[in-house]
Amino acid sequence: MITGVVAENEKALRRLLIVDDDVSMLRLLAEYFRRLGYEVAEEESAQRAFERALKSHFDCFIFDVAMPEMNGIELLRRLRERGIDTPALFLTAHDAVESKVAGFHAGADDYLAKPFDPRELEARVEALLRRAGRAPQPTVKERIVIGDLVIDKRRHEVTLGGAQIELTPVEFRILELLASEPGRAWSRNDLLDAIWSTDYEGYQRNIDPHINRLRKKIEADPRNPRYVLTVRGVGYKMNDAL
Repeated sequence: MITGVVAENEKALRRLLIVDDDVSMLRLLAEYFRRLGYEVAEEESAQRAFERALKSHFDCFIFDVAMPEMNGIELLRRLRERGIDTPALFLTAHDAVESKVAGFHAGADDYLAKPFDPRELEARVEALLRRAGRAPQPTVKERIVIGDLVIDKRRHEVTLGGAQIELTPVEFRILELLASEPGRAWSRNDLLDAIWSTDYEGYQRNIDPHINRLRKKIEADPRNPRYVLTVRGVGYKMNDAL
């Protein structure tokens, strides 16, 4: 079967501002929403986020509650005092009633306790935007088709022979990267840089367990893979002969 990328429903971008002092969480969420077609601004500092939100238009805020210097609740309170009514969702490590009440009093529209599934966060953001009349309309909906494997980037879903395959966010990202350029040999460092950043340089073998788990989910025989192939001395590639 021919490998292809299918583009559908070209629409206007929606802009998110995500603020979290946890850099790994910040990057994961930003990349997740970019893959869904959103334009995403990232900030580790609540103060910088405040200044940015005053200067630029956003369709939704995603703020972590617990941050140094200024927490998410104070950040939103100050923005609301400036007349900014952008829908806002708080991420919190605590599901305490007191924290929620303080957040809602500051002008929050929704709360989500950590840990959470990114798909639930996506659904909550879409609900906020619908209620505010800012329904998310990503620029491009893409499906990558390789053999019997279908990667739906908009829905963040993978099917094999019509059956849905449950992947972790990291597994999905690895598969998406490999499938984006079938036949290209990706080094372990390439994959680490694309998924986690260069902070993980020197830990090349960290990628191998994820590849092994991915193969167990999509390969009929993980020891003799059909889709994700090993490039000896380099890393991995997606089979371009399917």
